[in-house]
Amino acid sequence: MTHSSKRTFSSLNPIFRKLLIFLVLLAGFAQAAASPAMDWLGKMSNAMRNLSYQGNFVYIHENQLESMSIYHIKNESGESERLLSLNGEAREVIRDNKNLTCIWPSSRKVVVDNSRQNTFSPLFIPDDIANIGRHYEMNMAGEGRIANHEAVIVDIKPKDQFRYGLKLWINASNGLLLKSNLINERNEVVEQVMFTNIELLSEIEQMVMLKLPEIDSSFAMVRYHSGDAVETVEADMTWQFSNLPDGFRKESAVKRMVGDSGRFIQQIVYTDGLASLSVFIEKQTAQTAQGETSMGAVNGFIFLLDNYSVTAIGEVPPVTVRQVAESVSFKLP
Repeated sequence: MTHSSKRTFSSLNPIFRKLLIFLVLLAGFAQAAASPAMDWLGKMSNAMRNLSYQGNFVYIHENQLESMSIYHIKNESGESERLLSLNGEAREVIRDNKNLTCIWPSSRKVVVDNSRQNTFSPLFIPDDIANIGRHYEMNMAGEGRIANHEAVIVDIKPKDQFRYGLKLWINASNGLLLKSNLINERNEVVEQVMFTNIELLSEIEQMVMLKLPEIDSSFAMVRYHSGDAVETVEADMTWQFSNLPDGFRKESAVKRMVGDSGRFIQQIVYTDGLASLSVFIEKQTAQTAQGETSMGAVNGFIFLLDNYSVTAIGEVPPVTVRQVAESVSFKLP
């Protein structure tokens, strides 16, 4: 009588079965981690933060075209950035390690706030590549040429209905972003950024580029550093989010006084490493209608909770802001 030398998976020792499953999963993880598209996304994120460069780009959104100039410096003092509008109303934004300064020359106004990464720039700079890979499919999509630079193209598609997609053109030699398309759930481009020129800066050029514009006594200075802002929300009740889309984590939470009114507004920011949204919670002072709003790629939803209004807003699909806003609840301490 002959016995087959083959053994089924179920007949294996349980320890060996678990080891085999672990090795298969590990191999799959290693393959995902070695994805060329993910590598290029990481290279782009590193280049946009750690290289010094200057460029002009067009920003197309809501059927509008804005022409802008950016100067980005990274040195031993940290990271600094200067963003200028080249058409429409003149305005300028300067960010360093501590301050975010907004200047409107025509209205002679300067607003200074605490510095926060990527709060004013239309450029996509991801900050959590590993987490992005869990919620987006990333693939290489060929090559191109933007602003006289050779580019590799990375296609980023969401794995669910809670996020937008992206197509990125990345400088093949240094990793700088050259172009980005933000793509909605209907596969429409709802926002585009494209550089017309972008170059690395020398040390001498860096010193000149970040020289602050002259601001005389005719400018009104507004400091929005708000000593009323705190790192954690210290309200009279605990706010809970019971149904956040998978992958979104809390990035920050602040509480600010609204002018001199004595009223406070709370802001909680959530991100998945690529997309982000803000939730604003405040007491109602006037009749507010519940419902959704949209401005190009930006969607918002207002949810009324007793005498509070909860507003979720961000560059995410309408279903996302609605689900987040409607998931808010509170319990008395």
